[in-house]
Amino acid sequence: MKKQIRLIALDLDGTLFNRDRQITPYTREMIKEAVNRGIAVVISTGRPYVGLPLEESAELGIQYAITTNGAAVYEIPGRKCLYEKCMSEDFSYKILQEVLKKHVHLDAFVHGDAITQTSTLEVIRHSSLPESTRNYILTTREQVADLCRYFKVNHLCLQKATINFERESDGTFVDREETKELLLSYPQIQVVSGGYNNLEFTGAGVTKGAGLRFLCKYLNIPVEHTMVCGDSENDKDIMETSGFAVAMGNADPEIKELADYVTTSNEEDGVGAAIRKFCI
Repeated sequence: MKKQIRLIALDLDGTLFNRDRQITPYTREMIKEAVNRGIAVVISTGRPYVGLPLEESAELGIQYAITTNGAAVYEIPGRKCLYEKCMSEDFSYKILQEVLKKHVHLDAFVHGDAITQTSTLEVIRHSSLPESTRNYILTTREQVADLCRYFKVNHLCLQKATINFERESDGTFVDREETKELLLSYPQIQVVSGGYNNLEFTGAGVTKGAGLRFLCKYLNIPVEHTMVCGDSENDKDIMETSGFAVAMGNADPEIKELADYVTTSNEEDGVGAAIRKFCI
């Protein structure tokens, strides 16, 4: 196994990052060692380009990122887009209109940027998101008064959208099931959860796994010589695509079931431990 792995793809939230959105010192050390040995270490995330840890990536030798659940692949830190698959302009406008009728917070990702409607930010303040994730969202989004109008006037197309929900005192999430039912009624999109009971959608057929296949072809690395680490539903396809799948100790049960190996949690150097065991 150690001689076979030529590319390692790492999810960010719940995987590479701990609860404070930090990479542990041991994991940093293992990533640097893997890169020094000629292994390509890449990011695989639901985040847009603007949400990537660019300074840390440069420090660690990470040069590529599969973003927005596979809708776009970038060379970093130069923001060179190598691959992009967006929803159509008309459909992007239509689905935003429908979803924003619900009591939700929605982030729209367009060409690597993140845009949100200011009025929906109140939902974030009453969500179940960790404080570090909540602060990340509140400080990195471009805010507009009317998201649908902004899309229409600027002829924009969605790479992906992420929807968060307000949590009620009994633990249920306002409008989540209704929103999920609405999204699933459209065959043009693919719907997953990226964690914390959110919903994320991209165009049909857009997955992290498809992004991995593109990047492997671009780098001339056989997919069977890859290892991925993930924790949630939006990692399912890339784990099934890769040569070796590692689930975090904090991963969803279904992700653990399909993994080749379950490492320790994101609070316990899980990524670093997997790299040390299988790649170094």
